[in-house]
Amino acid sequence: MLTYLFMGIVLLAIGFAVHVLKWNILIAYYNTKPNAKKNNKNTESYRKILGYYGYITGGIFLLLALLEYMGISVPPTPVTAIFIVWTMIVMYFAQKDDEDEK
Repeated sequence: MLTYLFMGIVLLAIGFAVHVLKWNILIAYYNTKPNAKKNNKNTESYRKILGYYGYITGGIFLLLALLEYMGISVPPTPVTAIFIVWTMIVMYFAQKDDEDEK
């Protein structure tokens, strides 16, 4: 339960920091781009995608913590598998959005 709670809080905080506070330093791919390719539209798109990713994933982890608190056991293996697949999907769409800008 504590792991799910911790992950939920951390992911919500990262989503908020990227989306609302505009901490671009948390966007690894963005920070490796040359300055000529860093335009405001791409930055907004990355922040939006990663912010929503943090909100949704953090909310799911908080829901899992609540279920564990209520006594409903949630096995970590399927949760980890879904988390990895969800992360790969988000990365694909973030990369696709970058390719559309070219």
